Amino acid sequence: MGTEDLRGQEYAALMERARDLERTAQWTWTGAAIASAILLSNAIGTRSAGQLLAVVVCAAFGYYANLYARRRARLVEGYVREFHETDRSGAQWHTRLEQLGRLPGAPDTTDWTPLALSNLVSLGAIVLAWVFAEASSRGELMGTFTTMAGIAFAVHSIYESMRNASLAEATSWQKLSTPLREVRPIERKAA
Repeated sequence: MGTEDLRGQEYAALMERARDLERTAQWTWTGAAIASAILLSNAIGTRSAGQLLAVVVCAAFGYYANLYARRRARLVEGYVREFHETDRSGAQWHTRLEQLGRLPGAPDTTDWTPLALSNLVSLGAIVLAWVFAEASSRGELMGTFTTMAGIAFAVHSIYESMRNASLAEATSWQKLSTPLREVRPIERKAA
């Protein structure tokens, strides 16, 4: 009766939230990639090993912001798929998109591009930090810090990407099979 209008409004709000999160993921990654490129070109121009640590940190920041926003978007998409698209009477965007992804020859939907580009920038910063180590003050120390940060980021980002690829979005929501219900306050009994 009146719940269909609320259901439609919730669906529209959740779809808008998912779009906003995907947009945020794309812009944070793009902004961090541009900032990394600017920092990298500045470090190359000044031949400074110390500035290359900022390149690794900036690439890691962009990657993790992208990863967090995409995880949140997948969580919203899983909720929409489980609670709004299971009855087959309304919109079916996420359900049909998942079915399309299962077809043979469909493109892989994992997000490996930010991972590869972030680690490529990080690797380039590590190599350049050691190339510029002799020419800059405390170059070996900064090269060591850049190497440690780059290796730590590479290991952790690869682990997080593998974990993110294996997460099922809707399965966590399927565990909540019981519908929402009102919880009555606990009544105190007089002794």
